[in-house]
Amino acid sequence: MKKLFLLFAFTLATIFAAQAQAQIGIRAGVNYSGLTGDEMDATDRLFRFHAGLTSKFFLSSDEFFALQPEILFSQKGGESKDDNYKLKVSYIDVPVLAHINAGPIYFEAGPQVSFRVAGETEVGNTTYDDDIDQFKRTSLGYAAGVGLAATTLGLNVGVRYNGDISQLNDNDHAPEFRNSVFMLTLAYMLSGR
Repeated sequence: MKKLFLLFAFTLATIFAAQAQAQIGIRAGVNYSGLTGDEMDATDRLFRFHAGLTSKFFLSSDEFFALQPEILFSQKGGESKDDNYKLKVSYIDVPVLAHINAGPIYFEAGPQVSFRVAGETEVGNTTYDDDIDQFKRTSLGYAAGVGLAATTLGLNVGVRYNGDISQLNDNDHAPEFRNSVFMLTLAYMLSGR
């Protein structure tokens, strides 16, 4: 139900953007995902991906400052150093970023809410589909990044870090860990002012 509500809200934002001073686009890229926490010393990162919709609502007439909500399908997780254990989780990420244009360079930062939609655990050569209730369905986090925009082409490329504030699970007997993701992202803005 939450996913349907988010899709509805993003659709309304898209309709508003078509009539307001805004841009709408698509975003995709590579995630370099890992797990952090007190008990996660012996972990490596995994290469995963993200893709989805982005929009930008300009709050200043010179396009210096904008609000940038997105809805992204994002794969996260991590693995043990000996490759014996892998945790792969998929989320619908909804960041709402403050976006500052400084010439061709831009900066972005803001809060993010993530809704877990799928996951699997690999132990040795055996794969287990996770019960969605094993981990929290919703996590809160943040995102921050920097990039380069070619405004005449509608393209931008950037690097972003997003991390969780909340833990992945509530179980007192399980290790305390959070998602930690470095992103290389490419966006193409479909419409403009």
